[in-house]
Amino acid sequence: MVILGEKGLSGIVKRILDFIFLGGLGIYIALPFALKWYMNTIYRTSTENYYFLLGFLYITGLVCLGLVNEMRKIFKTLNRRNPFMLDNVKSLNRVGGSCLVIAAAYMIKIFFYNSVLTAIIAMVFIIAGLFAIVLAEVFQQAIAVKEENDLTV
Repeated sequence: MVILGEKGLSGIVKRILDFIFLGGLGIYIALPFALKWYMNTIYRTSTENYYFLLGFLYITGLVCLGLVNEMRKIFKTLNRRNPFMLDNVKSLNRVGGSCLVIAAAYMIKIFFYNSVLTAIIAMVFIIAGLFAIVLAEVFQQAIAVKEENDLTV
């Protein structure tokens, strides 16, 4: 199976990320209506929760859209078979920062509306954020080695 390139696995993941980004934009725009519907028909809670959750979902949703967009940029370079570039290091650092912001938001949410899933999501985003930051450093070192080899040849 081909991994890199438009027809490989990275091309499929890039198209999935494009779909997720467009779907996320639609959900972000429809968020007030969708949340109101959810709370009136399924969850049945007071309206004071609505405003907290709406603000929470707007903030984390915007950060998630930025995170998905950075992932799309990374996969675009993978499809061009040129992953070791400074833009990917910057994108991975932004992905890591976005994950940590989302984790912080969920940690705050634990104090207001705690659930097991909230704690799990916070932990997952902390690990993902740290992983992305470490991976950015690995890419940074790979770029340095690549540049040194290019100068040698």
